[in-house]
Amino acid sequence: MLPLCGAAGGAPIQPMVHDTIMFPAFLRHSHRAERSGPDLIGIADVADSVTCLEICPVQRARFAGGDAMRDRATNPFSTWSSMPVAVTLHHLRDVVYDVDHRVLLKDGCLIAETCYLQPAEALARIAVHPARLGRLAGPGVAIPCSDHWPGNYYHWMTHTLPVIAAVSDLLWSDLPTSGLPHGGPARLLLPPLLPWQRRTLDLLRPGRCGIEPIVPGAQYRVDRVAYCNIVAGAADFAMSRLCGSVFQRMAAAVPATRRPGVRLYVNRGGTGNRAIPNEGALAARLHDMGFLAVRPETLTPEAQIDLFRAASMVVGPLGAGMTNIGFCRPGTVVYDLVPDHHANPCFLAMAMHGNLAYWADRFPTGADRQDHVANWAHGIDVGQVARRVAELMPA
Repeated sequence: MLPLCGAAGGAPIQPMVHDTIMFPAFLRHSHRAERSGPDLIGIADVADSVTCLEICPVQRARFAGGDAMRDRATNPFSTWSSMPVAVTLHHLRDVVYDVDHRVLLKDGCLIAETCYLQPAEALARIAVHPARLGRLAGPGVAIPCSDHWPGNYYHWMTHTLPVIAAVSDLLWSDLPTSGLPHGGPARLLLPPLLPWQRRTLDLLRPGRCGIEPIVPGAQYRVDRVAYCNIVAGAADFAMSRLCGSVFQRMAAAVPATRRPGVRLYVNRGGTGNRAIPNEGALAARLHDMGFLAVRPETLTPEAQIDLFRAASMVVGPLGAGMTNIGFCRPGTVVYDLVPDHHANPCFLAMAMHGNLAYWADRFPTGADRQDHVANWAHGIDVGQVARRVAELMPA
């Protein structure tokens, strides 16, 4: 197994356990399911070398109200701590990239660290198909940049853009261990981009990277690949400087036009997953308390940045629109309405990184299964939300 070398050529560090990084407890059941199909192999066993981009330390969760509120039973994350993660860039040769599943195969074996939240039955069906196999043999290094939810705002902002930013920075650096050609090409493997995705790239301003379009249903044999584990969610529950820097860089490119102090409710009315039957009643109650209901997906990236940067408080149920708290100013109050069938601390981690005043309450949903797409079977307790908002609301 390869040692992980520090980005500046420092002492080797111990690799993290794959199960810990990729699959936190509330998601781990899918990873442990019985499976058949191609063998799994660790990325460290087939990589030529590996660069450590950063070490994310463990940090105990911080909440609005401090220790006085920490032990309230409705908070599902009261004992939570961020994950210790090494953000890495592995350098591989002669691998196959399966576009539909966003996985890498080496000599017919699946590289385990690239199998991000894939159900066992999907992994069992993966094989190299000569009739579908193309070749990416151009100059430079290919960089897988998206997971298998490429159009999701959260996944784009926290998986794709940090990888692009990290690779771009390495190309501009004099780092001899980067494995990337200094001043040379890096080819970002990306699907056809939506207009808002192109605009976020304009705001991020990555340099010296070209886009290599990938086609759904295709497989590609690739001569050289640099694989960053952020693209597979390794830093979702970590204090990652790289992930946080994406929001800072984009915000710096957008002039501030709003006066600070707006209160926002992030409305999920336009989406199907985790739909709340009485969300209209919740939005109306919060409107009476001075909140503006927003659907971020209807706004340009610039408008989302400017709006959330001006917020004094953000309330919302788990969903991609809450990703915009990454643009909030330090001290902004964030109230996360957590469904009991999917208690995901990703926005707690984001809030801690941005020094936001975060609080979460778990709400019973009556959902018939534990997963990330199930709808609420009954409405949210609007009165409970309003009471907590009043308690948390900044003066």
